[in-house]
Amino acid sequence: MAIGTTKTIDLVKVDILSDLVNLNLEEEIKFAPLATLDTCLVGQPGDTVKLPKYSYIGDATDVTEGNDIDIVKLSATAATASVKKAAKGIEITDEAVLSGYGDPLGTAAAQLRRSITQKVDDDCYNALCDIAAPMVHDDSENVLSADMVADALVKFGQNLDGQKILLIAPSQLAMLRKDDSYILPSDMGMSMLMEGTVGMVHGCQIVISDKIADNGDGTIDNFIVKPGALSIFLKRDTNVETARNIVNKTTTATVDKHYVVYLADESKAVKIIAKTAAV
Repeated sequence: MAIGTTKTIDLVKVDILSDLVNLNLEEEIKFAPLATLDTCLVGQPGDTVKLPKYSYIGDATDVTEGNDIDIVKLSATAATASVKKAAKGIEITDEAVLSGYGDPLGTAAAQLRRSITQKVDDDCYNALCDIAAPMVHDDSENVLSADMVADALVKFGQNLDGQKILLIAPSQLAMLRKDDSYILPSDMGMSMLMEGTVGMVHGCQIVISDKIADNGDGTIDNFIVKPGALSIFLKRDTNVETARNIVNKTTTATVDKHYVVYLADESKAVKIIAKTAAV
């Protein structure tokens, strides 16, 4: 018997499994509200694409009465990226027809769907980790606080307006909730951008993410992100295939997604380097 063979699932019909895997798949990508989903690559040849990347215009400067505001040109460079393939598979025995319990087919589809969305979310997080120095607020001698968030927001310069997400680790929530500037979700007065929003501080909707963790050197990276900072280019719809093994009476089902994730607008994301909070 092959290692990893699933025992409790009904026989697989590829069209049903495909529909279940693709059901709300894009909506289940947690970072999707912070990204632009683009399908312009669908049906296009090649696996390498040139992607536009906007440079930060710089911090705002003081302007005295009667003097001109500093005007700069918005510039963009073209970054080259290769389309990647995220994939996962399961193996299913026919005996499950008689021993299936609950909704094994739906469970298998949900797990395959989650494996893809988690991978896309990982790539979104990794793209945020690559935020360049001009948009990094380093306060690694102190744990994350509302005051630190206020200081980091200066990095947006005059583009401070608009909805923003503050990504934190579970261990950092207590400190923020004790601050007088913390606002409960029920008192926010605006719609939540992301599922799992636990409050607001200085205009940033707070979202807990398990991806935010200690860097291994006593520091932790947090992010303030505006919608549109990231881009997710989809090469094609999520593909589901099955193959039958008539010798051992199993069915193998695989799912794959071709896509590119990158930080499209550096002016819409700030990295905060803080000291890891004591648990």
